Amino acid sequence: MTVTAPPRETPGAAPLAEGRALLQAALRRRWTDGGRPGPAPHVVPLGAADVLTPGADPHADERPAAFFHLAARAVLLGPWGGGTGAACGQCLAMRWQRLRTRSEREALEGGAEPVGATGWPLVTAHAADAVWAAARAVAARAGLPGPSRVTRIDLATLALVTVPLLPEPLCPHCVTPRPARAEDGVPDLSGAVKPEPGTYRVRPTGAFTLRPEALANPVCGALGARTHLNPASTTTAPVSGSNFVRGYAGLNDVTWSGQGDSYATSRTLAFLEGLERYAGTHNRRGLLPVTASYRDLARAARGGGVGVLDPADCGFYAPETYRDDPMVAPFDPDRPIPWLHGYSLRDERPVLVPARLVHYGAGLAADNFVFECSNGCATGGHPAEAVLHGLLELVERDAFLVAWYGRRTPGRIDLASCRTPAIRAALDRAALLGYDVHAYDTRADLPVPVVTALAVRRDGGPGLLSFGAAAGFDPEQTVAGALGEVLTYIPHLAFQVGERRAELDAMADDFGLVRQLRDHAQLYGLPRMARHAETFLAPSPARPLGEVFADWERVRPRTTDLGDDLRLLRDELAGAGHDVLAVVQTTPEQRAAGLHTVATLVPGLLPLDFGWARQRALLMPRLRAVGGQDAGRDPVPHPFP
Repeated sequence: MTVTAPPRETPGAAPLAEGRALLQAALRRRWTDGGRPGPAPHVVPLGAADVLTPGADPHADERPAAFFHLAARAVLLGPWGGGTGAACGQCLAMRWQRLRTRSEREALEGGAEPVGATGWPLVTAHAADAVWAAARAVAARAGLPGPSRVTRIDLATLALVTVPLLPEPLCPHCVTPRPARAEDGVPDLSGAVKPEPGTYRVRPTGAFTLRPEALANPVCGALGARTHLNPASTTTAPVSGSNFVRGYAGLNDVTWSGQGDSYATSRTLAFLEGLERYAGTHNRRGLLPVTASYRDLARAARGGGVGVLDPADCGFYAPETYRDDPMVAPFDPDRPIPWLHGYSLRDERPVLVPARLVHYGAGLAADNFVFECSNGCATGGHPAEAVLHGLLELVERDAFLVAWYGRRTPGRIDLASCRTPAIRAALDRAALLGYDVHAYDTRADLPVPVVTALAVRRDGGPGLLSFGAAAGFDPEQTVAGALGEVLTYIPHLAFQVGERRAELDAMADDFGLVRQLRDHAQLYGLPRMARHAETFLAPSPARPLGEVFADWERVRPRTTDLGDDLRLLRDELAGAGHDVLAVVQTTPEQRAAGLHTVATLVPGLLPLDFGWARQRALLMPRLRAVGGQDAGRDPVPHPFP
């Protein structure tokens, strides 16, 4: 059968246009021969135009209702099923494009012309028969309960796979964003009941209605194409996944992982972290931000309007960074930027927060005054739980930076005094790899336990030092959390250092070359960097855990109301002179699973940054007020992973 291809739909897209014409003609012939069951087949292409950028897709109008989607190697059928609130064809196209390789996405989203052979050998009569038969079989099952589904037919092998598809919260067909209101930023912190006083989660991790097949599948996975387990790890049972997220620095590889004692537990933890990253990178709530200048908003706040956070309170980079780094520009209080509604737990009132400080994967050229990361973003089974753990993360990282840049010698904890079996097991696993692990009390001026763990390679070889930290209400749980951090990294650290040895040596000679997150931790795998960690490595007496945190044990709540724990932490932060802010990030996918995600901010605490030229902490008043007048003198990059 010969079909004349229509004119090109996009410059250079002739191969896919030809294939689309061939397939559509073949399907319509079979539809006619079969008595015209249902609507006439209509095929739209995937991979010839950018479906994520408004105005770039010539098939934008027909894509939401499309059922047949032709890609370079496969035909996707659907979405089908799902009932009320089902995903549409545009949802499918957006999720499919996000899973493409870096080169494919850069070509599509950068406006490059697709080129290739003019023939289309995969759309044969046999392939058309297979697509038509699959379509008829799917139509007979369209009423099945459950989520929307997509069936993929490989045009080379005719292999079929059906996967679930979650509706896309950024789909312009399914979601019409509305202006946000102040009440949209107020989290409901009431009714957070814990199963027992010493537990700080309202529900166990296995209690959430996650849909693993919808979160990770190679067709339209919401978080990525697949998960990976690492059987070579001898300390934890890690499971990880990743996807590309377009942000201020182009396409970034965002990794999510779980580190438990079993692969099943780690997979659940990985999906929870992946959903947290998903909510934190972009605003997916269907709410339009407020666009205004800080000066105008501050003027309105003084007149009785909604409060507004001054970005300066969260720190800026050094003037030379703004001078030399083309990706950032000084904050301009007269320049309109996007703001999101948040809530002050201290003052119990709505507050507008720069979107740049909330969603770290998004941003505009107008508000590139600072690049945030996932600091203070947390997920839980209740908004209060998410806020509590987000604040604990901020406290943990602030305390570590005060200790590191303040060159303070932290108090050593006697790990033999810990009663938790998991702690003993962690130490034994590290010992099998040739590491000794130490734990330190690195609290600054707040009483809540903060523990830094340090693994030291006994023979002094590559992969020498690995740091990790945790903050929490229960001291033993906090120690276990910090140890879990270092155990995650040490099985691979020596290899990573060996692989990048010349690059890391250059960084040790010139700290200005430390630019990425991984650089900080891997730099301290170099034996020559040990001298910069002397405050942690110097011999010092170890004290029993109960003695170290005796003051905290006297004041921490012993109730089953998580709100009591949150109020204590809020009051400690407020008493130290800080506001306590929460911004809701929860996405529809999380809400359906019973999850809540927030971004927490505590203006004035030292923020964790990556890249030696982008260290706000070194310029903030708190460093010297708490760490001492010599804090920050002759600084070296932090080793935080």
